[in-house]
Amino acid sequence: MKTQTNRVDKLRETISTPNVAVLTAIVALAMAASCGQAQTSVLHYSFPDSWDGSGATVLDLSGAGNNADVKATLALAPTVPSWATSGSQSINTSSGSLLTSATMLLDNASIAAATGFRFDVSFLWDGTDSESWGHVQKIIDYAGTESLQLVTSAGEAALSFRFSDSTDVLTTTIQPNTWYHVTALFDTGGNAVDGDGSLAGTASMIVNGGSTLSGAAIKSNFGDSLDRGIGVGQLALASHLVFFNGLIYDPQVTLVPEPTSLTLLGLGGLVMLARRKKA
Repeated sequence: MKTQTNRVDKLRETISTPNVAVLTAIVALAMAASCGQAQTSVLHYSFPDSWDGSGATVLDLSGAGNNADVKATLALAPTVPSWATSGSQSINTSSGSLLTSATMLLDNASIAAATGFRFDVSFLWDGTDSESWGHVQKIIDYAGTESLQLVTSAGEAALSFRFSDSTDVLTTTIQPNTWYHVTALFDTGGNAVDGDGSLAGTASMIVNGGSTLSGAAIKSNFGDSLDRGIGVGQLALASHLVFFNGLIYDPQVTLVPEPTSLTLLGLGGLVMLARRKKA
């Protein structure tokens, strides 16, 4: 880890004019160089490539084949963050969302084998305060237990990385009508699944390339026992019930090996900084 940290420090010293393509390539090379095993894609949805506004199936572009079903009235939106790829679009999940057909995609056995999982997503909350369901709005949700979610109020919302549908391990405040990019990582640190089926580790979160938030986390096997999928813009249930009011761009979920924790999250922050400066 010391060698990886020195590399990051060197990059910060030598890059005076951030270049998104170069920094993105650096992250990819660092990932390849530092990992004894490759990360495993769970899903990646990008629009309109995954879904062009018609039909009931959203295609998974990750190669894992975890397509999703459209729920209610999903819609494409031309509004995207400044770091978006040219020609890409967001999805408006205020009236529709999506849910994977496959279930148990983040079960504890798979996470322990990979030594972690990761959420990456950009979103814009439209300021709507959801008064039902405890003011909760789901951005990415596994089985109703592990998620990136908002708890809204008038004028602002709390963004949380939540575990076992009971603990908000990491929380920060966000504002309406503002684009945010979030990388959230659960790193097991090599821990095995306990006798009760739970898995201990460390949760980390970076928002818009800022400082890393981190804290101890335990992923119980409750979500695995429910045999549910992953929802994007909704709670992972069959219907568009607990949903996100706003726009979601380029959601991704991966199983990641341990060396891709804070060092590469820091590199991701450099990429986000470069994108904001370039915009």
